[in-house]
Amino acid sequence: MRNLSALLACVVLVAPGGEVLAQGFSSGSTGADGALAFDPAAGTVVFDPQTFVPPLDPDGDNVYHFTTITVPAGVTVRLASGVLPEARPVVWLASGAVTIDGVLDLNGQDGHSNASTPLPAVPGAGGYSGAPGGTGAKAPQAGNGPGGGRTAPGKHGGGAGHAVSGGETASTGAAGGTYGNEFLLPLVGGSGGAGGAFSGFSNGSGGGAGGGAILIASSTSIAVNGAITARGGNSGVCTQSIGDFCGGAGSGGAIRLVAPSIAGSGSLTATGGPGRSANGGGTGRIRLEAFTLSLTAMNPAPSVASPGLVFLPATAPAVRVVRVGGVDVTASPTGSFVTADVAIDAAAPVAIEIEARNVPPGTIVQLTLDPETGSPVTVNTTPLQGTAALSTASATATFPHGFTRLFVKASWTP
Repeated sequence: MRNLSALLACVVLVAPGGEVLAQGFSSGSTGADGALAFDPAAGTVVFDPQTFVPPLDPDGDNVYHFTTITVPAGVTVRLASGVLPEARPVVWLASGAVTIDGVLDLNGQDGHSNASTPLPAVPGAGGYSGAPGGTGAKAPQAGNGPGGGRTAPGKHGGGAGHAVSGGETASTGAAGGTYGNEFLLPLVGGSGGAGGAFSGFSNGSGGGAGGGAILIASSTSIAVNGAITARGGNSGVCTQSIGDFCGGAGSGGAIRLVAPSIAGSGSLTATGGPGRSANGGGTGRIRLEAFTLSLTAMNPAPSVASPGLVFLPATAPAVRVVRVGGVDVTASPTGSFVTADVAIDAAAPVAIEIEARNVPPGTIVQLTLDPETGSPVTVNTTPLQGTAALSTASATATFPHGFTRLFVKASWTP
């Protein structure tokens, strides 16, 4: 059985322009989910929409419509993949004020040590998982995500990239490259570091997971006196003194705040994991959009603008996989290595069908197949046929046993 996890995360061109609303800004929240508030004595809380009565987000798009949002001092709200969808950003919309006096935690998990069971590191919600290290029976895996670190025999794992490339040296696999844009349209989280190789007598440690991705938009104000963190996880502990190989670190995630006023004495952080062998994760991105702005403690430095588009417009270019081997792909694939979006049973090459919207006909689209084990493979589709509003193309590829993620990319000269 060949399990495919297709990622609907690749919008290929961003035209962020949009009219700035001089007289105000609307987050687009309907207020249907009411007020989001946490008990001041709650300590650490895992945000799980299924625990609310009635459950939040029944359509699973990870977009929430609140009236107000309040995280009291002393409260940490954990937003993690596994509970929330992997590789899908968290979107909190509010018609009223947002106050973060506590902590919103979207940090990626550190990779497993070389003495622990090799398992993927869990990303912050909207991020991508870190890869398990190699064993005597199984090769190390590449980090997940568009900037995932790569593996190499007898080497440490490469660090994941995001706004900047991950770390690599002659003793590591290749680092993950850059992706995304300063506008955070679309909003994409951090990628995972690669696993370290088996040393011949000890397992490699795991790659750190990517930081998550969150958009908070308020029609009135956002105050951060606590912290919002989307750090990449560190590579797993390994004993380099005896020749063990370490995983690569995960990259920082993405934080975007949009409101007429953004203020507070708190901090925003989207840095990569430090790594253990010059294989740290690249930094993520922070974007602030407000008419008045006084929040200053941020790492990395943010891009700043007046409030604009909360979401990409319907006319934005986009491409997606619609069918693999004759099996339809859901319009909202999860890209999970736990539950596949498509399952096929074919040892021979199969057709991959895509559709594009607002992309020029004649464009050739690149499809990258990133298997659970082994190296990624890129194939090109036939030229898009149809109209600029809707076109289609196809390619053929052979999928290995196990899970494979599909990444889609189109580029052209306007």
